[in-house]
Amino acid sequence: MPRLYLEKLREAKEGKIDFVMIGDSITHSWSKYPQAFLGSNLLNLGFPGDRTQNVLWRIRNGALDAISPKLVTLMIGTNHMHDAKAAYPPDEPNDIFSGIQAIVNEVAQRLPESKVIIFSVFPRKPDTANERVKAVNAMLPQLADGKRIEHRDLSRWFLSEKGQLNQALYKSDLLHLNDRGYRAWATALQPLLERHGLPVNPKAFGGNESFRFQAPKPTE
Repeated sequence: MPRLYLEKLREAKEGKIDFVMIGDSITHSWSKYPQAFLGSNLLNLGFPGDRTQNVLWRIRNGALDAISPKLVTLMIGTNHMHDAKAAYPPDEPNDIFSGIQAIVNEVAQRLPESKVIIFSVFPRKPDTANERVKAVNAMLPQLADGKRIEHRDLSRWFLSEKGQLNQALYKSDLLHLNDRGYRAWATALQPLLERHGLPVNPKAFGGNESFRFQAPKPTE
């Protein structure tokens, strides 16, 4: 097994876990900010390059065993969206949605006491891949059950008032977030996490800079 996965299995076994984040490299990069969720007892299950089938394999092979977190968040799918020039062709939005649905069902079955929040895939540079993102995101609200499973779309935090990608929050590939992007994400997460008694630490980003963002206006 890959070393990172073995480390995460060990981390889950040895510590108290209250908060789990599941995803790909965008989630994994929270590891650059170890103070961001200080006191939340976070298990970061973001793995670079992961697609839905990788996440399912990890869950079915011990990733969530012997833990009972208060909250689990999931954002996955962007690695299915790349155009055909990448290592593999893109998948159809319906197939990507089916993979996400399978993950949600698996998490709900294995962690019956945990609240699950499904995040829409973050927007990326305007191209055909981003159109696939929009198509998948349009389906994700179907997964919420009004009880334990919730859907949240944080896309507006990464868009301008005109609905265009806020490039100041992204690295040059306009896919991965930079430091300011993670500050914006932290700000968006704060009320969601605090509802479950899970703190977000502003000192992770220097003083209170992470919370200088104003909440964007809700979409009509």
